[in-house]
Amino acid sequence: MVIIKYNAVTTERENMFCVIQEIETKTVLAGEPKGIEVYESRWTADGKECCSYEYRNSAERFERPIRKSYRISIHESYRENGKVKKKQTVICTIGYYEVVDWSDWPGEYVVGGLASKADALGLEESELADLIYTKWQAIVDRIWEEYKRTEEYAARQENCRIIREHNERVNEFTEKYGVTRSEYNRCYDVFGKLRNPEYLKKIKADFKARKEYERRSREESRGYYEKFYGNYGGYNSGGYCGNSVSNYNEADKAMLKKFYRTLSKAFHPDSNPDKDTSEEMKMLNRLKSDWGV
Repeated sequence: MVIIKYNAVTTERENMFCVIQEIETKTVLAGEPKGIEVYESRWTADGKECCSYEYRNSAERFERPIRKSYRISIHESYRENGKVKKKQTVICTIGYYEVVDWSDWPGEYVVGGLASKADALGLEESELADLIYTKWQAIVDRIWEEYKRTEEYAARQENCRIIREHNERVNEFTEKYGVTRSEYNRCYDVFGKLRNPEYLKKIKADFKARKEYERRSREESRGYYEKFYGNYGGYNSGGYCGNSVSNYNEADKAMLKKFYRTLSKAFHPDSNPDKDTSEEMKMLNRLKSDWGV
């Protein structure tokens, strides 16, 4: 008797149980690549030869021994017109290497998912899963225990480590220098080996120049602000106080002349027949004098 608890509700099914049959197979999926290899990707841009160092799985793979597959089915006995009858529902068939390469979850191998089989059996999906795993979990554990003792598993773990550490180095590099992943690949390979020191120097030089440009831009912006308001003067109850001598160069003056013409047009009495703009024009003329234009 199988007793299943689901959301605090106990269901007793004396006539339903899981059967897992071993099925002989004649073919086997390709094994894990034995390693990772670097290759050069070359192209021409603006008349210059370029190269990046990409990676791929090695062509050489582990040879796998043939292993059995497992057919999972649910068997049920019931009475009809007083007679005992039996019914068998095949859930799916899962291969040994499908467990290690993909998943041990039966729903991955059922069109419509495990829920579709559960509906046909009058069960909740979780009930059917519990029914299956009473037998299936021990097989899954045995498969993994065997596989983890193989050279292939050790190679798989090593390949994963190499790629994980490569991605960590790429992320650190791109964040530090503000470049793309492809720029890293033009300098280093997947193992972290520097392949193109000259291009790395270029990236560092560009980064330094960019930071210097940003610093100078900030200083120039602050300088223009201070110069403008320094020549503009301070406001008090008596009016404006400013320098009688302008500190602006010719380029500054040309720009200030444009400001003056725009403001003069906006506040000129002829442009404001219904508004007194005399105070605005007085202020503008004082600014013109301070600016030396």
